[in-house]
Amino acid sequence: MYIYFEGNNELFALIAFGLTSAISLLGYFCLFAGPKLDQIPRAGKGPGWFGLSLVEAKRDFLKNGPKIINEGYKKYKNGMFLIQTLNVERVVLSPKYIEEINRTVPDKSLDMIDGLRERLMASQTNLDAVFRSPMHIDVCKDQLTRNLHALIGPLNEEATYWLSKRIDGTTEVKAYETMVRIIAATASRMLGGTRVSRNAEWLETAAHYSMDVVTVAMKLRPYPAFMRPFVAPWLNGTKVLARHLKVAKSVFKDEFIQRLSSTPAVKSKNKEQPIDMIQWMTESARGTDRNADVLCHNMLFMSLAAVHTSSATLVHVLFDLCASPSYMQDLREEVERVIGEQGFTLGAINSLKKLDSFMKESQRMNQTVLMTFNRRVAEPIRFTDGATLPIGTYITMPSDSVAHDPDIYENPYQFDGLRFYDKRMSAKTEAYRHQFATTGPESLAFGQGKTACPGRFFAASQIKIVLANILMKYDVSFPPGQTERPKNIHKGGLVMADRSQKLVFTPRK
Repeated sequence: MYIYFEGNNELFALIAFGLTSAISLLGYFCLFAGPKLDQIPRAGKGPGWFGLSLVEAKRDFLKNGPKIINEGYKKYKNGMFLIQTLNVERVVLSPKYIEEINRTVPDKSLDMIDGLRERLMASQTNLDAVFRSPMHIDVCKDQLTRNLHALIGPLNEEATYWLSKRIDGTTEVKAYETMVRIIAATASRMLGGTRVSRNAEWLETAAHYSMDVVTVAMKLRPYPAFMRPFVAPWLNGTKVLARHLKVAKSVFKDEFIQRLSSTPAVKSKNKEQPIDMIQWMTESARGTDRNADVLCHNMLFMSLAAVHTSSATLVHVLFDLCASPSYMQDLREEVERVIGEQGFTLGAINSLKKLDSFMKESQRMNQTVLMTFNRRVAEPIRFTDGATLPIGTYITMPSDSVAHDPDIYENPYQFDGLRFYDKRMSAKTEAYRHQFATTGPESLAFGQGKTACPGRFFAASQIKIVLANILMKYDVSFPPGQTERPKNIHKGGLVMADRSQKLVFTPRK
C-alpha cells in the first residue's frame, strides 16, 4: 500500500487495520458515499471500480501532480475537470467562473473553513478548535489591515535586529533556514511585541509549526478518512504538534487571561491599547472563543498562516535576484530613494512599485501550491453554462497553470522582474490592478473574491521590509560558481524551494 512508516508502532497499526475486512468494506462505502461527479471529465488516474485503483491514483498525483493539472487545464481551461489528489477528488474550475461565483453564488454555498479543515486534516492535527469560528479571519481582515500603518516601524526594527543577528560580516547561509526565522520573528512582533519576537522557544515553534502540520497531513492523506483518527496518535509528528501547542500556551496564556479579565472601565483609562494580535483576539472573542486556551490555539494557527508562505516567497525572490542580478541596482536605487525621502512608513512601502513587481513576478513563476481557492460545496450550485456542483464537492482553481498560460502572460516561462511594473505604468486604470497583493482571474496565488487571503496586505509589507533592508545593507549572490537558481521541488500539489540552497551575504560599504 502507499503509506508512510515511522516505526514498529505504525506498522502494527497498519497490519491491524489492513487485515480487517469490515474496515475495508467501510472504506469502500465511504468512497462511494461522496458526490456523484460522473459528468465531469477527468485528468489523471481515477480511483477505479470499488476504489481498486485509488492507491495508484494517489501515487500518480504525488509524482506527476504538475503534469496532471497542466494537461487538464489545457484541455478543459474553459470548463472544469476532475482530479484525484492525495486526499480527495477535486473539481478544478476554470477562472472563468470567478465572476459568476462572486456575483451570484452565496458565501454560505462555498465553505472555505471546511476546505481548510480538509486540507490541514484539522481533526488529526488538533486544529478543529481554531476552525469552530471565523474569528481569526475576521481579525486579519479588520484589525490587522486597519492597523498596518502602525506596524511598519516595529516590523522594520525587528527585521533590522534579526538580519544583524543572523548575518554577521560576509556570511554564507542556508537561505530558507535563515529567512524563515526572520519572517517568524517579524510576524511574532505583530503577534505580541518583543516579548514574543525575542522568545527563542517560541521562535522555534513559529519557524517549524507550519511544516510540521503539513507533514502530519501528508502522512495521513493516503489513509481512508475513517482510519485517520486511529493512525494519527501513532505518528511522531502528532506528538510534535502537541509540544508546539504547549509552547504557545506557555507564551500567550497568562497574557490572554490578564487581558480577558480587564474590565471596560480599566480599558478606558488606558486609552492606548497594545497594537498586537493578542489585543485584537481578546477584543474580538465571543462565546466559546473567549477562552485563553482557545485563543492560544488561534495564535499558533496565526503563526502557520503568517510564516510559511511569506518565508517561501521571500526565499524565491532572493533566488530570482541572484539568478537575475541585473535587477539588483534598479531595485536598490528605488528603495534608497523612497525610504530616504519617506522613511519606513506604509506610504513608502506602497511606493516601492518596482520591488512589488519583482515580488509578484517571482510569485507568478514560483507558486507555493499548484491550486488555490479550495472550497467545499455546502449547497448545490448550477452555473449559467449548465455545469452543476453537488453538495460535498471539493473545488479548487489551477493557480500555477493560470500563471503560466501564454494567453494571459507573454512569454510565461521567462522571468521579467518589471512585468507588472510596466503594466501598472501603462495606464491610470491599471495602477492598482497588478500589485503583489491584488487578486483576479489571472492572479490566484492569494485566492479570490471576498474570501481571498485576509493577511496578504500584511505579508506584502512584511516581505518588502525585509527585502528593503537586505538591498540597502547587503550584496547577495549564489556561492562562487553558481549562476542559475535551484529547481523547485514538487510533491503532489505543493511547490517548495530547495532548502539546501545557500546564499552569500556581503555587507555593503
